[in-house]
This record gives sequence, C-alpha cells and structure tokens, in this order.
Amino acid sequence: MKEERIAKSEIAEMNGSAALPRKSGEMVFHDAWERKSFTLAVSLSEQGLFEWHEFQSELISAIKDAEGEDPDHPSRGYFESWQVSLESLLEKKLD
Repeated sequence: MKEERIAKSEIAEMNGSAALPRKSGEMVFHDAWERKSFTLAVSLSEQGLFEWHEFQSELISAIKDAEGEDPDHPSRGYFESWQVSLESLLEKKLD
C-alpha cells in the first residue's frame, strides 16, 4: 500500500490564481513531469532552500505573466507556470 503524504496547509490550501488544480478534491496532473515538478518544489521548500511564500509569489507572477491581456487564454498552462516559477526562484537562490 502506498503511503499518502500530507502537505503543509500553506501548500495544500493555496488560493486564487495559485490554487492547485483539483477535480473532486484530488490534485490533477496531466503528465508525469507535472507531478515531478510539484514534488520537487515541495521537497526543496521542505529542505529549507526557500520559503513556500517565496515560491507562491513567483507562481502568482508567472501566472499573471502568462495571462497577459487575456486571462481566459493564457500563453501557458498552470504547471508550465509552476515550472517557470521554480526555475526562476532557483536561479535567484543559487546565484
């Protein structure tokens, strides 16, 4: 039996544009890379590389950037913005 991991409430309960995609309460990943990117961001935060609120701010910014002038037709999907956010934050932290 696979052990279920409980995420911190600050991660599981993100609101607004940064809210995790869910269907019937369960997180939705369309591809394996999305799950891996999610897991990597959570793990790096838990290891202290960055605070979760720092990542969340990057994510909100990346989503707004993707929405541009038309929020109904963003230039990239949620987890693409997630990946952009993670890469941006890691560049800042590792410089």
